[in-house]
Amino acid sequence: MSGRIPRRALTALAAVALSVGTASSHAADGPAGAPRETARPRTCLVLGGGGARGAAHVGLLKVLERERVPVDCIVGTSMGAIVGGMYASGYSAEQIESILAHVDWGEVLHDRTPRQDRSMRRKADDLRRLGGIELGIKDGRIAFPRGVIQGQRLELLLRRLLLPTWEVRSFDDLPIPFRAVAADIVTGEKVVFDRGELAMAIRASMSVPAAFAPIRVDGRLLVDGGVVDNVPIDEARKLGAERLIVSRVGSPLFDEAHLDSPLAINEQTSRVLMKRIVEEQVASLGSDDLLLQPPLGSLGAQEFNRALEAAAIGQAEAEAHVAAIRRFSVGEAEYADFQAGHVLPRPDPPLVAFVEILEEGTRTGDFVKRRLHGMEGNRLDLGALEDGLAHVYGENRYEQLQWRFKDEGGATGLQIEPLDKRWGPALLHASLRLSSDLDGASEYQLGGELTLAGLNPTGGEARLQLGLGRRDRLRGEWYQPLGKRVEHAWVAHAGHEAFDLPLTLVSGTEQAQFRYGRWSAGAGWRYAPTARWELRADAVWGRERTRLLVGDGDAWRGSRARTAGVGVGIGYDTLDSSSFPQRGSRLDIAYQRYLPGMGSDVSASVAQLAWDGVVSRNGHHLLAGVSLSSASDEGASVLVTHRFLGGLGYLSGYQDDAIFAPQTGLARAIYYRRLGHADHLMSLPLYAGASLEAGGFWRRREDVGRDGVIGAGSVFLGMGTGLGPVLVGYGRAERGVDSFYLLVGSLLREQREP
Repeated sequence: MSGRIPRRALTALAAVALSVGTASSHAADGPAGAPRETARPRTCLVLGGGGARGAAHVGLLKVLERERVPVDCIVGTSMGAIVGGMYASGYSAEQIESILAHVDWGEVLHDRTPRQDRSMRRKADDLRRLGGIELGIKDGRIAFPRGVIQGQRLELLLRRLLLPTWEVRSFDDLPIPFRAVAADIVTGEKVVFDRGELAMAIRASMSVPAAFAPIRVDGRLLVDGGVVDNVPIDEARKLGAERLIVSRVGSPLFDEAHLDSPLAINEQTSRVLMKRIVEEQVASLGSDDLLLQPPLGSLGAQEFNRALEAAAIGQAEAEAHVAAIRRFSVGEAEYADFQAGHVLPRPDPPLVAFVEILEEGTRTGDFVKRRLHGMEGNRLDLGALEDGLAHVYGENRYEQLQWRFKDEGGATGLQIEPLDKRWGPALLHASLRLSSDLDGASEYQLGGELTLAGLNPTGGEARLQLGLGRRDRLRGEWYQPLGKRVEHAWVAHAGHEAFDLPLTLVSGTEQAQFRYGRWSAGAGWRYAPTARWELRADAVWGRERTRLLVGDGDAWRGSRARTAGVGVGIGYDTLDSSSFPQRGSRLDIAYQRYLPGMGSDVSASVAQLAWDGVVSRNGHHLLAGVSLSSASDEGASVLVTHRFLGGLGYLSGYQDDAIFAPQTGLARAIYYRRLGHADHLMSLPLYAGASLEAGGFWRRREDVGRDGVIGAGSVFLGMGTGLGPVLVGYGRAERGVDSFYLLVGSLLREQREP
């Protein structure tokens, strides 16, 4: 999913022509527009907030449509604003239900651009970091985001769904007049949207504090309207409502048994305050009004995977009160008149005359403009715009990336507003890797990266990497995008790494241990015209040293050598996850030549190929992989030409990187299946799996053959966490080599940097 709702989610809307235009964003508390004249009492629908529980509103709407109940106005808060705003725009209850059923809420309510749509550079970052913690450093202090979710992808979804209303400036001019309620988190005041961009009004109304970051509209920092008015009956009265149908879906208070943590106590406090405000509103209802309170029980506000269940409960509640609902019904002819006006507009997509980048909130406006190059002069392609914005947002330097339409001199253009991370531009990423064979051998790797993002308008960035533990590492890097669409880049780097190097016999016993260290520096060029692949070329100079620590070093003498050379490579990556991928593939082909003319002590070449691909069906996933590396015989004396085997999924049974050689080969097949619900918003994915592997290692090319191939396999349980995948398993290789594993790591490995 590339920042858009899945194509299948639009099936119910196939007849709707999505359009574009301009709208101003304005929050107002002024008088409502004049009520539309009807011969019957004016009926208003009030839809309360409740997160995923708010899908129950859809069930109510289905019964109202069946019973021919016309709605003259709608007021909504939070999820009530989403359902109410869509219905007010002309969507039917069935269409709204179809959208709720097909949207991948687990992805929409996470900000990060899907991995397969990020740039190749960010995919490499993702595989190297594997989760971890990101903090900002601003004005010499640690800085944090204002919310767990920034709402970028949710906003894109809302804009797509509500594009047919782009010409509507006043919400009184929608097919059904509408109001959305938000709260100013600075002043504590209620903010009622009656005009502006409908998508932004709804986005502001559902900015649950701490979960969603506040959003700034017309200079006001806004959060979820439930803070001040979760069932906005009073606002419906202001719209001239004479009869109300109220749907209340807020979460109930916890019982004492659940008040077992500071977080639970804090949540209960918020619910108590909200309940008091809601009860005051409900007490104002009269005999002509109808209050529905669907019995949603323990259905959580975050359980969007249960949206259809909530809708069914809402429908059942409405059916239980169908006699009262029929008091609001009208005849077939009058309801047909209502339906005739309750439709989505169908204007044509406009010609994009210009693209304007607002640079007040960003240091990299030129980068954004180049990424979106080519949209001027063409009819708007909404998918291409969303893909472009998703790709830019995937650079991980923006808090939000908003788009809207702007009229200028009779022409319609796109206005893009990138907002750099408020907690940047210095971003600190920390990660921890652990591994243990559960038999006394354990290792750790503490990683830290300080990235200075947006150092110039085209997106230059500097990075300092520090690693402690299994591999001690210090590396500095400068990356500078170039080109009309910033598809080119040059990179310069320098650094040092050192680690202990075990020499292991085929039997699995350790024969010796060395200490390896390498200094290196280089420069390179990258060409990545799409997010799928890149070409690269590098020139690298280095100096390595290997010294014996313990054991018998006769089998491998180590080295002290200068290395220098040039290399080329091509990378392709569409994997959707670096933890437990479900679709996509990854291919990397590289060739390195070490040249005495550049100062190298050896004349050697190394060719490498690595491929991983995954197929999935009905929750079953099969990851297949091949890894090959071959160095010329002259390169056997320097470790930089060697590649490593060992570890879970890489000749299971051996410890990580226990085997190294100039010639290596590995083929593997890994099966895994997710246990439990796959679409629960806050769940931690748990997998069970097994692997089969065959690999070999040889010193010379002429030695390569079946005789050196070792079979291996493993079984494991894995869990995806914010700190990275956690794997517990058992592996066994031929000749009696086996090991238990407990590690924070991945079934995939990053490609070695030059």
